[in-house]
Amino acid sequence: MFVKKLVEKASKKQHIGSISSLRAEDVSPRLAFHYGVPADAALLAYDPVLHVLAVATRNGQIKLFGRDNTQALLQSPSPHPSRFLQFAEGQGVLLNVNAQNQIEIWDIDAKKLCYLHPFEKAITAFSVLQKNLYIYVGDSSGSVSLLKIDFAQRCLADMPYWIPFAECYGSSAGVGNCVEVIFISPQPLAESNRVLIIFRDGVMSLWDIKASKVVSLSGKTMQQQSQQEAKSVTSACWVCAKGSKIAIGYGNGDLYIWAIPEVTSAQNSSSIGSQNLPIQRLNLGYKLDKLPIVSLRWICSDGKSGRLYINGFNDHGHLFQVLILNEESESRIVKMVLPLTESCEGMELVTGLSDPNKHRQSTLVLLLKSGQMCLYDDSEIERYLLHSQSRSPPTLPNYSSVKLPYGDSGISVAKFFTSNPAALASSDEASTKYPWLFSMKDKSQALTGLTNIHKTRNLYITGHLDGTISFWDASCPLLLQIFMIKQQNEDNTSTSNSITALQFDMPSSILISGERSGMVRIISFKKDSSDNIFSFLNAKQGDNYNIRSIKLKGAVTTMSSISKSKHFAAGTEKGIVSVINVEDATILYQKQFECRLSGGIASLQFEIYSHNGYDKDILIIAMEDSSIFILEEETGKLLNPNPVQTDKPSKALLLQMMELSLNDASAVSDNYETVSKETLLLLCTENAIRLFSLSHAIQGTKKIINKKKFSSCCCFASLIHNSSDDIGLILVFSTGKIEIRSLPDLSLLKDAFLRGFVYSRNLNSTSSIACSSDGEAILVNGEETYFFSTLCQNDIYRHVDSIGTVYRKDNSTREDSSFIVKSPKEKKKGLFGMIMKDNKGSKAKESDTDGSEQFIATTSEELASIFSSANFAPPSETRNSSVRDDEDAELDIDDIDIDDNPHKQKGPHFPGLSKEKISKGLQTLRGKLKPKTQENISSGNKKNEDETPVSQVDQIKMKYGYANTTNDDSTSVPKMIGNKLQENIKKLEGINIRAADMASGAQSFSAMAKELLRTTKNEKGTS
Repeated sequence: MFVKKLVEKASKKQHIGSISSLRAEDVSPRLAFHYGVPADAALLAYDPVLHVLAVATRNGQIKLFGRDNTQALLQSPSPHPSRFLQFAEGQGVLLNVNAQNQIEIWDIDAKKLCYLHPFEKAITAFSVLQKNLYIYVGDSSGSVSLLKIDFAQRCLADMPYWIPFAECYGSSAGVGNCVEVIFISPQPLAESNRVLIIFRDGVMSLWDIKASKVVSLSGKTMQQQSQQEAKSVTSACWVCAKGSKIAIGYGNGDLYIWAIPEVTSAQNSSSIGSQNLPIQRLNLGYKLDKLPIVSLRWICSDGKSGRLYINGFNDHGHLFQVLILNEESESRIVKMVLPLTESCEGMELVTGLSDPNKHRQSTLVLLLKSGQMCLYDDSEIERYLLHSQSRSPPTLPNYSSVKLPYGDSGISVAKFFTSNPAALASSDEASTKYPWLFSMKDKSQALTGLTNIHKTRNLYITGHLDGTISFWDASCPLLLQIFMIKQQNEDNTSTSNSITALQFDMPSSILISGERSGMVRIISFKKDSSDNIFSFLNAKQGDNYNIRSIKLKGAVTTMSSISKSKHFAAGTEKGIVSVINVEDATILYQKQFECRLSGGIASLQFEIYSHNGYDKDILIIAMEDSSIFILEEETGKLLNPNPVQTDKPSKALLLQMMELSLNDASAVSDNYETVSKETLLLLCTENAIRLFSLSHAIQGTKKIINKKKFSSCCCFASLIHNSSDDIGLILVFSTGKIEIRSLPDLSLLKDAFLRGFVYSRNLNSTSSIACSSDGEAILVNGEETYFFSTLCQNDIYRHVDSIGTVYRKDNSTREDSSFIVKSPKEKKKGLFGMIMKDNKGSKAKESDTDGSEQFIATTSEELASIFSSANFAPPSETRNSSVRDDEDAELDIDDIDIDDNPHKQKGPHFPGLSKEKISKGLQTLRGKLKPKTQENISSGNKKNEDETPVSQVDQIKMKYGYANTTNDDSTSVPKMIGNKLQENIKKLEGINIRAADMASGAQSFSAMAKELLRTTKNEKGTS
């Protein structure tokens, strides 16, 4: 049935009869599947829990790659570049920050944009607090905002908690000298307690979340005292599992290792620490070439060492190094340089995306500037670093490029043939048999066996730049190579001439190829006794087919299909048309035509022209400049000495003859009787579509029946039809726009846009477009392939749903999650149980485990409480209050506070104070329960705890302009009272003045009202 269907489709393309046009309801242009890496790739992100790699582009697209050879494409409504990209690990949520400072939330299970959160300021740093579902957002003003991820609603919520620039930068912070935040990251082992903030000028601030204060300030003094040019931070990463060291890369190529106070050391310190110099400076060659260190990545190898991946580049050079970083700073540096051909714009270490039997293999994925992705086996990098100092050092690790299965040579020309979509339902093959895009193995394909031939439903034939011809099983959009023909010269050497033209005649199983060298090859496939048209797919080199060849002058540019007389025509760039016999590969005749443009012949069609009761076999020729010549097929006689030409030369893309039905005649012309009997000639060029009268064209006159101009350059055109043989026209533009138009009125039915697709017509271009007769198109652009459908029919590809699902929420297990979830059946411990837990010394191991779980649960609850309360006045309120104070527009009686109420809370609420009181009570109760031998120690601790809240309250009061109540200075209290009385007197005086103004205004208003009433009465009296 499939063979019969393909033969019928091939026969229909020989001659288009009376037109029955497609309608808008017949058309549904859509992207069926996207395969490969987008050309504008710019950012990488990886979810180590779900094993999903995300690639963001410069045009608002995000490509996802998952396990089991799955991949999916996400498209934002606005084509803005991505600036930050990060997963909420294990949750199926991807966060993307675009260039418009909008935070996008993507559900990778549903593959849709769930929420768009606008941000007022320019986002300069972005970090997800993975274990507690919060987000730190650093902005250009130096402040850090906090957002909460609502996974149920798939949205973001602004939290009252924030970190102002004036509080975290230090004493030199001011209104006019804001420095943008360049890096935010929770401190390892203290993610819920500390966050490190690094500013552009190198200042590092370690912030205590609970106390809302700076614990440590580093790098500030060194920057201020340096006489050299100020350095700007370009990248940073932790280089210690305990969170005590961080590596910072600078714009001038410097790379420093700084010490960060650990949790235990900071808890024992009461004052803000300060560090002026780094503990280690790494001289790796970046500063010599002035290469900014753009990105850093650290991987822990064991307890005392790790690998640091360093990426630096600018417009003039690039350098990517990997080194072993030991705990001992004075140890010798062991490093290696990866020999990249261009700069690297992103790097990630991924697992589970390689071969099916290597799920644990760690792969270093590098995204290069051109959009190419290369892969390194991370274990080989580690092995090289460990043995590079030995007597027999290993060779540098090899890399593998992420490429489409087409091979190293790009596609220059292609043909696509499809079958009935209903025939796909019986297939249950897995998609894992197809080549893995991120495989470290050789990308050369293993050919399918005879058992798979009968399952082939779609056939894709490609001609390549290196002269090879490949046959692909396109039943699944991942593509599986069936076999390949490598062209041979007469001396049995492989040719390297690119394939420039292809024609495949399905009924006769004859493939005709043309090369840039002018060689034309006729490949005839043998059939078996079963008369199965796909028996030739089992062919080996020279085994099941024979080749006849003939050499023409100039590169072959186009070829016609085989006519009923077993002839075909080939055109070259020199304007020569050769009509060749298929059986013996002999030339029947040749004709040369002049062209206004360089490029020669653009299109050739054998047609049957009916005129005055008899049929004539003709050959219609379209030149590169859209000039049309018509020949007799048998003799080569020129029927129109004066060619039909467009006013301005334009490259011809499609030439097709067709006839009008009675229903379509009125759509293109008012002259019904004349047009209904005419055979039309469809000519599509780069800038317009035209319908000519064929009878007038043969007579050498140009009569345009219909014409539509394009607003952009068209690069591909083809006729399509549905199952009812309704005809339409598909147009592909160089900008990625695709239009479906009706015939013969040429009206636009529907259109679509392939974002990121750019068609190029260079000699070594890797762009190609092929379209089947039922509107299924395959568009190749570099290392990505678009599978595009146009008609309202079922998808013709297998496994689209399975290979397009990188993550399914229903199938994810909680064991894969990195979050610790407390069992709902566990009984919640009371306050007394929490206190008594420390006294059970006989069960130390069990007690430690319970304590760890309880710490995580308590930390989440504490964070929810802390982040839900405002630690400082919100930025909006601060701005509003400053405006009111500066303008001093009006006085309000509600603003007066004559009675100094000591119980009224001043300033914002600090949740930490209440928690300290609770902690104090708990410690007191624990002291009563412990043995009496510890009474002295308990009492000493209690005394210190009693003093701490008082000092903190005094500091807060001093910050907001109130006196210290614990100060013994007797003059402070009368002075404060006097100041308060003076303020109240001034307020009362202002109210008196305001009241007098109001009274005067009221009198004026009363007089005006009386005058208006008098005037109104007078007017009534006169009327």
